Amino acid sequence: MSGNPLGKNPTDVWEIPNVKANHVEKTIHPCQFPIELVERLVLALTNPGDLVVDPYIGVGSTAAAAVLHGRRSAGADTVAEYLDIARERVRAAAEGTLRRRPMDRPVYEPSPTSRLAQRPLEWDRQTPRDAEERGE
Repeated sequence: MSGNPLGKNPTDVWEIPNVKANHVEKTIHPCQFPIELVERLVLALTNPGDLVVDPYIGVGSTAAAAVLHGRRSAGADTVAEYLDIARERVRAAAEGTLRRRPMDRPVYEPSPTSRLAQRPLEWDRQTPRDAEERGE
């Protein structure tokens, strides 16, 4: 059992916003995912120069993430319009002009004085069971 109120590995949680109407990466694809999501996987699971294959490439989020990090990419889709957008996004990624949300930007950073930034009082309270588990 973890003593951290945020869970066993609180820093292992990825906070990545969905691609919705006002997202910088939004295209015509109805279920587009952010490049940021795939970037983490590309970095964790591949080496520079590796080939990243996406058999359902859609509008090219995976391919763009691969290119941004020095990987090669291949993919396919049945919708020609999506492939046109994917080609443009990959070209922009290669040129460094692709509009995207940076991987290290917090989703929301509240003011330190905001109630959202304050630690809930119940996290600091200890129950008899907590003390027992620590051997006190």
